[in-house]
Amino acid sequence: MQFTFNVALLSIFGKEEILYRDALKRCYYTLEQGYNSMPINVPGTLFHKAMKARKELAQILAQIISSRRQRKQDYKDLLGSFMGEKAGLTDEQIADNVIGVIFAARDTTASVLTWIVKYLGENPSVLEAVTVSVWVLPPFFFVNFEGIKIVKLLKNDSHQNLICN
Repeated sequence: MQFTFNVALLSIFGKEEILYRDALKRCYYTLEQGYNSMPINVPGTLFHKAMKARKELAQILAQIISSRRQRKQDYKDLLGSFMGEKAGLTDEQIADNVIGVIFAARDTTASVLTWIVKYLGENPSVLEAVTVSVWVLPPFFFVNFEGIKIVKLLKNDSHQNLICN
């Protein structure tokens, strides 16, 4: 799920805030561990560590927001849209939204992957079609437009297999 986290950060911050990635990741994973723990705010508990990580995460996001406001550039990423005048959000609301988006990106990806594995396990013919399709493709096919066209063709082929079965 580290890939999902990096994609979420890229969509939220773009390529500019790359130097904050390790700190954001560390705080987020600590927060995530305490997310479903017993809500006992006593030093040493997962919940307490998560609350501290949440504060640190908010401070990092405040630094990013502050430095962006000083640069006075127009950013085309998600954080830029949150910071826009039309959004009318406070810095704290922006931080809450960013954290929510990261949680959503990780949770939905995990859910989708779980359902895909379940579906493939229950439908051996679809699993076979997907397996054959993956082995036919060269490893670099996602890199260019031709690869994307191949994926679209495979998608159509998979839909036809589902209809016929």
